[in-house]
Amino acid sequence: MRSRVRKGLWLAASLLVVIALLVGGCVGQPRGMKDVRWLTEDEKNRVIEIALSTPEASERLKEYGLQYTASLGWVAIVWENSEYSEWRSFDYDIVETGVPRGTVEVTPEGSTEKIVVAGVSESAEFYSWVVINFGEPPQWQVYVAVNPDTGKVALVEENPFRTGPLPPEEVNLQSEVIYASDYQCL
Repeated sequence: MRSRVRKGLWLAASLLVVIALLVGGCVGQPRGMKDVRWLTEDEKNRVIEIALSTPEASERLKEYGLQYTASLGWVAIVWENSEYSEWRSFDYDIVETGVPRGTVEVTPEGSTEKIVVAGVSESAEFYSWVVINFGEPPQWQVYVAVNPDTGKVALVEENPFRTGPLPPEEVNLQSEVIYASDYQCL
């Protein structure tokens, strides 16, 4: 009788675990927003705090101390099979004009001719894009995509700080990319 009860409890517990994983587990990337919007001061502070608490930024804080600057923008990410296929960053103020989607015709200033510009894919999801420059002068950069609605980190990239074009010997150097799937469910 006792073993039947144990087997029944074990089976029930196993089913609950399977259901929990299917319904609320970590599958793919944290969802982003469908469009950009103005953030409150509290939301701005929160996404920067979340970005600074990622393992990559925490490691740089140990190295550089409080010598960092953080700026806020937006990033549009297109996901394919739990990895990004493209991302494009924007200034925070893009909220005012909106992010161009699909194919857009634009007339450059001082011209009468329209040109076609590729906007952001319709399937793109938007995240706050926190750029943290460590050191004075800046030596290292950490980029963090955070959904301001959920507080979940979708993407982290880091690389040495640089401005201007890459030197020819570094053209093939790639940033280290860390996906949210590298984290446990945030």
